[in-house]
Amino acid sequence: MADSEVSFFSDGLRIAGYLHQPPDWKDGDPPRPGILVLSGYGGNPHFDCIHLVRRLCADGWFVFTFDYRGHGRSEGIRGRHRPLEQAQDAFDALSFMQTIPGIDPQRLGVFGTSFGGAHGIWVAAHDERVKVLVTSAAVTNGERWLRLLRRPWEWLEFRDRVDADARRRVREGTPAIVQRGEIMLRDPDALRTRAAQFPAGQPLPPEDIDLESAEACMRYRPEWVVDRIAPRPVLMFWADRDALVPVEEQLACFERCREPRRLVRLPGAGHYDTYEFRNPANASIIHQETAAWFRQHL
Repeated sequence: MADSEVSFFSDGLRIAGYLHQPPDWKDGDPPRPGILVLSGYGGNPHFDCIHLVRRLCADGWFVFTFDYRGHGRSEGIRGRHRPLEQAQDAFDALSFMQTIPGIDPQRLGVFGTSFGGAHGIWVAAHDERVKVLVTSAAVTNGERWLRLLRRPWEWLEFRDRVDADARRRVREGTPAIVQRGEIMLRDPDALRTRAAQFPAGQPLPPEDIDLESAEACMRYRPEWVVDRIAPRPVLMFWADRDALVPVEEQLACFERCREPRRLVRLPGAGHYDTYEFRNPANASIIHQETAAWFRQHL
């Protein structure tokens, strides 16, 4: 498999991209479909979905991923999560893919995992260049997601805190900085998974993020536009023991999605069981179903 690091621009920022070229493709071959893979809230495509990327590439597709602005090797303000800005990066990634030799610009698909699933829905609903969409354990309504992660009184306190910060911020012009785990509360499994990413004894990297990121997340509701994707096909995976993106959050969006659509349950799976490094069996289901969906529709 030939991998290459490339870059494109979004809102004037240089975005780091990663192109995975199918091993059997040669110069002069007929163009093939391209698949854009969108990573989750942490913005790490090398961790979230690299195994699926490699599998889809080995199946014969061009696969493209990138670091959201402010993440990884991309330019942009650090410690800032703005869903609409990340969605704009995805729109521009599609445009860049249309310039890559070997990719058929009329046959582009999207796979999004976790918060990347939110972006996949948003982008597909607003951009008909996306011919097929697949999501896995997707966030679909930012406000409901943040609420479901909290006990009722914690949610009320958190929402009041965000509202108060917004009123202060617009008068003073300075952001309030918190830790990412204060916005995206982590269940014990998520805490273990984060710790496992780093060698024993190595301190975890800082996760400073502005509190306005929570406000922006609450206003991001791709579920409201999912019905606009039809008649383009949508495949959704849901993990039935997911505590990071609760089941209600995953299933509510599918109810609003129109045909053609397909829903695949991952029984006994937590959020990180959708990734191969944690659960190869579930990852195999995701790969097989995704590859079949793309073959059928892309």
